[in-house]
Amino acid sequence: MNGQTFRNSRLTLRLSQADIKDELNRRLGRSYDKPKISRWENDKEPIPDDVAEVIRNMAGAVQDSARILVLANQKGGVGKTTSSLNLAYALSSLGGRVLLIDMDPQATATAGILAGASVELYHQGKTTAHLILGGKPLSEIVVAAGTLPDGRELPFDFIASHIDLAETDGRREPGFDAALREAIDPVREDYDWIVIDAPPNLGMLTWMSLAAADDAIVPVRTEPYDTMGVGLIIGTIGKIQRRLNPGLRLLGILPTQYNARKSVDREVLQHLCSMMKDRAPVLEPVPSSAVYGHAARAGRIALESSSSAAATAPYLRLAQALQTKTDFPLADIEQPESNA
Repeated sequence: MNGQTFRNSRLTLRLSQADIKDELNRRLGRSYDKPKISRWENDKEPIPDDVAEVIRNMAGAVQDSARILVLANQKGGVGKTTSSLNLAYALSSLGGRVLLIDMDPQATATAGILAGASVELYHQGKTTAHLILGGKPLSEIVVAAGTLPDGRELPFDFIASHIDLAETDGRREPGFDAALREAIDPVREDYDWIVIDAPPNLGMLTWMSLAAADDAIVPVRTEPYDTMGVGLIIGTIGKIQRRLNPGLRLLGILPTQYNARKSVDREVLQHLCSMMKDRAPVLEPVPSSAVYGHAARAGRIALESSSSAAATAPYLRLAQALQTKTDFPLADIEQPESNA
C-alpha cells in the first residue's frame, strides 16, 4: 500500500489523521502519532503490513455499504428537492436500493410524493423530526417502497419530514451535528444509495446533512443572483470537510431551470463555469420545462411521468455516471441544450 492509497482509504472512512491514528492504536495496541500518519501518506516512510491490512479491511467494509449523496444550497427555489427526487428515482430505476431522506422542515419532497399521508406519518412518529429530535431508530420510521394507500407507487424507500424538525436549529449539545450520520450507520448496508434533501439555509440541519454525506451536489438556477451565492455553500462544505467530515467530496455544481434560448442563461452558465474552474465541475444543466410543474401537480416525479423528455434526461445521465463510476456529464457552453 502506498501513501495515496492510504489517504484515499482514510477519506473513504471519513476519518481525520488524528482519528485514523487513534483507531490503529486501538486495534493494534501501538502508539502511533499524527506525524507518523502524515509521513505514511506522503511516502516518506513505508506503511507496515499490519497497518495496511487493517486499513484495507476497514475501507472494504465501508465500500460495501451505501454511498450517501446530499443535495445542498442555502437558497430556496433552485431545484434542490426536484433534483433529489429525480436522482433518487433515476438511481432506483437503474437497479439501486435507494433511500431518500427529507431533511427540509418545509417538507416539500414529503408533500410532493406522499400528499395527505404525511399527516398520518407524523402521528405515527415516522418523520425526521422523530429521528433527530426524538432519537427514534431510522429503521422504525422508513416508508418502504411499494404501493401507497392512495394507489400510487413509491419507487424507493423514503423518510418524511415535518415542520417540527425546524426546532433542530435551536438545540445545542455536544456532537449534535453528527446525529444524522449516527442514525444512518445501522442501516447503511441495506442500501446502495442514500440521498439527502437538505434545507435551504446554512443552519444545523444543513451541517448535519453534510456531516453525514460522502458526496455533495449543489443545485443552482442559472440566474445572476443565484450564482452569486454559490461561494457560501462551497465555503460551508470546506468547513465541514476540515472540521467534521474529511471524506466529504464536492461532486459538482448542477445548473437548473436552464433555458438555452435566453442569452442571460447562457452568459450565467459561462460565468459559472469560469468561476468554478479548478474548484468544482459544472454538471450538465437541467433545462427549464413544464414537465416538472405537471409532475408536481400530479404528485409524481418528472423522470417517472416523462421519462422520454429531453428535460429529464440530465438526471438519468448523471445517475448512470454515479452508478457506473464513470465521468460525469458536464456543461457544454458551446452547444446549447434543447428545452424540449
